[in-house]
Amino acid sequence: MTGFDGVVFDMDGVIFDTETVGLRSWEAVGKRHGFENVLHYARECIGRSTKDSMKIMTQAYGDIDIAALKDECEREFADIIAREGLIFKKGARELLDWLKENGIKTAIASSTSRAGVLSHLKRTGTEDRFLFIVGGDMVENSKPEPEIYLKACEGLGTAPANTFAIEDSNNGMISAHRAGMRALLVPDIVENTAEAKSYAERIFADLFEVREYFHTLLK
Repeated sequence: MTGFDGVVFDMDGVIFDTETVGLRSWEAVGKRHGFENVLHYARECIGRSTKDSMKIMTQAYGDIDIAALKDECEREFADIIAREGLIFKKGARELLDWLKENGIKTAIASSTSRAGVLSHLKRTGTEDRFLFIVGGDMVENSKPEPEIYLKACEGLGTAPANTFAIEDSNNGMISAHRAGMRALLVPDIVENTAEAKSYAERIFADLFEVREYFHTLLK
């Protein structure tokens, strides 16, 4: 199948190297509060909405002030970003530039809130690269359900079957598959399951490789 109408990106771990920052934030907060195995549970939150992530942490640590912990973790995250900057994943800028130059419509479907997505895009000057943004707070059922990707395709005006989804997480791959999209896997810090890999049209080491793949499809 050659040619395609649009590309929908997950954000964390695909466009920006934020998954590692998120884990560092939870590790610092967990250490302050004496939580055991916090990195284990934080990894389970990758690819999930804030609502689902808070459920995971509540189930893990019982009667805690989850809203306060969330705020503390977000402050920790913001402090790291302020000190170190927001780092692009390898090939992300170049792929976004190439898609814009070739007139390919792009969107973001992220479990992060829409405000959080916009903050990252504005910080990096990339908000003009995306025609449509769907945050995790804009859907009733988060990944691995297909709602967020179907909403992104609707916003782009493209058929899911001819729209790529670029993902790093297991839940994201399942979500894109259930939406009937052409899913591409670019692994990040979480080991991908056999199921997630089986849904990938291709698996790539980085977004430079994705750009080359798209280039061959448009020849």
